[in-house]
Amino acid sequence: MFTIGICDDRPLSRRLLEALIHLYEEEQNVLFNIYEFSSGEELLAEIEKQGLVFNLLFLDNSMKKLSGLETARQLRQSKSMSACSIVFVTSAEDHAQFMEVKPLQILCKPCTRERIEAILEKVLTKP
Repeated sequence: MFTIGICDDRPLSRRLLEALIHLYEEEQNVLFNIYEFSSGEELLAEIEKQGLVFNLLFLDNSMKKLSGLETARQLRQSKSMSACSIVFVTSAEDHAQFMEVKPLQILCKPCTRERIEAILEKVLTKP
């Protein structure tokens, strides 16, 4: 099953992304495993503790302690998570900083249904 992670310190942002993903599930008759995390530290700890592997990760950059970029750097060093498709969801204007971790895409907040659907289509049809 396709596994998606959502990591954002703001519950409303996580809920919005989850709702948009669920709309896609209903329309396309697919089912995803979706996990939510409120910090990069929580995400990394749960990956290690549970052995989670994500196909797609929506990652906020501006979080309280560990930034999304630093979280992504650590994920890219992990053998199990190095191939995960990462989408930064951010209000940051400097998108060049994210290129070192090879994100699938960078979305500006707020996310739209169309952008989320396009990303899901892209990763689901990826060979």
